[in-house]
Amino acid sequence: MSKFFYKGGSMKKPEHSSAGFSVSKTVRLGTDKAPANISVQTEERKQELITVFSENGWASIIKVNMDQPEDIRDLEILQNSQESTAAITTKKANRNDPCPCGSGKKYKKCCGQ
Repeated sequence: MSKFFYKGGSMKKPEHSSAGFSVSKTVRLGTDKAPANISVQTEERKQELITVFSENGWASIIKVNMDQPEDIRDLEILQNSQESTAAITTKKANRNDPCPCGSGKKYKKCCGQ
């Protein structure tokens, strides 16, 4: 309650999305929550791709189907994303903005100490 009395209801708190920070986390391709779906024609090709995925630490689902053409689109996406540089955010959180780590607290109370 504020120390000033006025007629009417109390003001609602603003939404955290108005500060420009996304507090929800995105799921990346190649993780346990979003594994890469690959379809190959031979068992030898499957073993070859398993070694590629295990070297890079990516999660995958590899299916062998001789009737369909090879589908390795997810593997190409993962390899291209690995070669590109990571995006750097230029916007820094202010004291009263929600913390970009996703805790839901203000930046000054969480990571800005």
